[in-house]
Amino acid sequence: MKRRYLILLILQLAFIFTAGMISKDSNISIMIAFIGVAFNFLVSLNIPYGFLFGVIYAIANGMISFYSAAYATFAFMIFLQAPMAAYSFIAWKKKKTLSDKIMKIMTYPQMIFFIILLTLAGSGIFLILFFTTGKIEIGRVFDIIFFLFSAAACLLLAFCFKSAYIITLLSGIGGTMLWLYHTLTDGTGFSLCIFYLIVAINSIIAVRDQYFSDTLNKKNISYKTL
Repeated sequence: MKRRYLILLILQLAFIFTAGMISKDSNISIMIAFIGVAFNFLVSLNIPYGFLFGVIYAIANGMISFYSAAYATFAFMIFLQAPMAAYSFIAWKKKKTLSDKIMKIMTYPQMIFFIILLTLAGSGIFLILFFTTGKIEIGRVFDIIFFLFSAAACLLLAFCFKSAYIITLLSGIGGTMLWLYHTLTDGTGFSLCIFYLIVAINSIIAVRDQYFSDTLNKKNISYKTL
């Protein structure tokens, strides 16, 4: 890992620690946030070992969700995110032995199929909530959107699609705005606001590397030859 990235990771962990202290989060919550930041940061840099942090993050988050009676999050973390992180680690490690550039762009048919799949999944969740509770609260709508984004990013990363980073970026921006609003209105969620801000920053780095690195490298070479 390049020195500047290591410094950036240390700064991110320091910000998370500070935010956790300000929000008076428990020590275990801060530790899980550390693991989550390491997971997001390393995967954003295309480093397969980041997924090992992803497995630990998903299991730890799943256990907390279970004891908090957040059973949907528990099921997502334990039965989708943890297995997909383990699969992604194995798949990325194999592909990295053949080529350092393993990420690919979705074809239009793949993109259309994936959008339809997400739309059907989202609609199904909305209908289940509506028929079981008789109403859909705005908070639940945000939860569903974040769930779909998280599930989409997990699947796209596992199959090495670059668009996973764009979805993670959108999720990071949305999470930052949502928890900033909560921080300003009722004084809660500051550490989550910082966490999602860090996710957004790491995703910007990933999008830059995946979509614009070749163009930037060509520009640098042309400047050197002048």
